[in-house]
Amino acid sequence: MNKYLFASVMHTNMRIADKFKPYSHVIRAGNKLLFWHLIRQYKKQGLEGWKKNWEPAFAEYGRHRSKHLVARMNIDANDAKSIGQYHDFEDPIFGVKGYWDTTENGEPVRVETACSACEQLMKATDDQQCRSDFCRHLVESMEQATGSAINSKYQVEAIALMTEGDETCQFVHRITNEAAEKAA
Repeated sequence: MNKYLFASVMHTNMRIADKFKPYSHVIRAGNKLLFWHLIRQYKKQGLEGWKKNWEPAFAEYGRHRSKHLVARMNIDANDAKSIGQYHDFEDPIFGVKGYWDTTENGEPVRVETACSACEQLMKATDDQQCRSDFCRHLVESMEQATGSAINSKYQVEAIALMTEGDETCQFVHRITNEAAEKAA
């Protein structure tokens, strides 16, 4: 697996879909093929196979897309919610619906109420751990790498996932200095 090639192909496809909306259907169809391959590898090698091969590839994609997202979304590198706007860019392309909210501590949280990738993954495998690991390891590594490339103090945390039986997916976004001040 060449993580740089994977990152480049993913990023190029996302940019095309951003300019030409019907192309998002091509990406969603491609996700079905990707899930088939990922699940097949998971059955053979488990999470360790993903950590070795796919987690670095998803993280590289996150880093690869960060500069484009900063310019495209006019991201403020010192604001956690602004960094998290990568959701606003990619969610419509991937068939994800959601909104922004805040935690009890005032931290921005992206709440996703529908996800075509999650639906595809749920149809593709009954393996609950596989579905959970996809979001906990591959999606989080991609999102963390995107944000960290913009601000090294950025942190994203999934606090709820539909692949784990929750009604929504929820991703808390923070700059670690802000989190430390709120905890004090």
